Amino acid sequence: MTMSIHFLDLPPEILILILCHLDLPTLTSCLATNRRVKSIIDGSTLLQYRLAAQAACVEDNPWNLKLDSAHKLAALRKRQAAFAESFSTHICHTIELDDPFDCYALSGSIFVMTERNSKTLRWCSLTTNQPVFQTLKFSESIWFISLALPEEDLMVVILTLKFMSDALQNQDGTPNVTVKLCFYELSTQSAHRMAREPVLHLSIPEDPEPDFHVDICDSRVVLLIDYNDAKNRVLVYDWKQGRLLMEFPGGYLTPTFLSLDVMLLTQKGTGALELWTIQDSAPVAGPDIFLKLPQLATTGNYYAITKVEAIPKGHASSSSHSPFHTSFVDSIVALDVYVQVAGDVPVKMLLVISRRALLQLLPSAKERGNELWWREWGPSNAHWLNHWPTITCGTRFASVELQPLGCRLRLFDFNPLAYKQLAGRGALANTAMSVLSGTQNRARDIAGLFDEELGSQLGYLVLESDKNVYYDGVLLDDEWIVGIKESLDGHISLDLRRLGDPLTYLSGVHA
Repeated sequence: MTMSIHFLDLPPEILILILCHLDLPTLTSCLATNRRVKSIIDGSTLLQYRLAAQAACVEDNPWNLKLDSAHKLAALRKRQAAFAESFSTHICHTIELDDPFDCYALSGSIFVMTERNSKTLRWCSLTTNQPVFQTLKFSESIWFISLALPEEDLMVVILTLKFMSDALQNQDGTPNVTVKLCFYELSTQSAHRMAREPVLHLSIPEDPEPDFHVDICDSRVVLLIDYNDAKNRVLVYDWKQGRLLMEFPGGYLTPTFLSLDVMLLTQKGTGALELWTIQDSAPVAGPDIFLKLPQLATTGNYYAITKVEAIPKGHASSSSHSPFHTSFVDSIVALDVYVQVAGDVPVKMLLVISRRALLQLLPSAKERGNELWWREWGPSNAHWLNHWPTITCGTRFASVELQPLGCRLRLFDFNPLAYKQLAGRGALANTAMSVLSGTQNRARDIAGLFDEELGSQLGYLVLESDKNVYYDGVLLDDEWIVGIKESLDGHISLDLRRLGDPLTYLSGVHA
């Protein structure tokens, strides 16, 4: 005679290990449908930490063996409280800058800047009480920089050097420019130890002068050489192996990694986003799917669609000491969208999209190349906002909102659970902010631009300071809000506001 064993008859230790593999919606459903499962979840620190981590859109750091689940949970709760309570108008530091810059980046509490065609790159750590800039000098001109510091200690620098040798000229006699794609380890300020080929060389025509766009995801780098026409080139490298994975031409404007194996590309004038699977083979198969943007009025066109810099750049390094990291797959993708109507100055908007939702739209191999209209994918996964120079960090970004009596600093959070956790509380205790929320598209000046309803079910939370600020740009990473301010005489300064410090999350928390 055999006895059937019910799932819930298993020992609690085994049930906990099984439940750890469930996602947040499934765990939440279990809490509501079965008393025994609820009792197990409520009584398990490991499951409580897993629930809290998913709700906060962070990933556990399995390499941190010094803290158990209880201490990681305590640190995570402190992090969430710090985000809600420390966003204020208090400025920790103001850095006065002597030199102008037009190319800058923020990653891992490191601010890097340079001026295009300069041969000197300057950077500083924001974590010190008195930030001091260090310099890195090159023999060639700097055209572009991109950072992936917490993930790879990586700084990608694009350098250019003209060669006047006849052997390197084009058939029409015009000289070529050698582009150097350099991979630096910022901590040592030298060639990255993980790069088999720390410098990759490309030869391109000197005229017309191109722009460069770079994105990083773990071991991969995508470079777009932008001539503002169909001659643009997209190149995808494994920067650790020094190997070219894909190369193809086209009128593309911006590359964005959605994952290690998938990237998003935009083209001028098409009004569509293209999702590409990265292939280590030839020939290139083409886009997996085309995602159409809203139809414009008959006199309008999508003048340009470019990416907003994003943090993180893939998954955190195994050498990290943090108990958890901002989730890459749960982060947002933001695009600057320029719409031109009847030859007028383009209207700028910010389009925010769920990264996870984009990846879920990838079709099967049989459906490769299909198109989805905006109404089929956009309203449930995207949101339109006013344009502002910024970068995104996880589900968040900072901006400045024009008010009748001045400008307010705002922090947007597209964490799906942020609204439920904080909305309705009004001005939080001991803070200089108010809490706003909703799903209504907030982009101004869009009346008459579109021939269809935009719609949006992608909710958000907004923290707003109660005092005016005057910034030309705002940057954000896990620890800092950086306000960039330029005076009428051209003087530039950086206002630093601290969102939180991982060390403070762990104060009083010891294994």
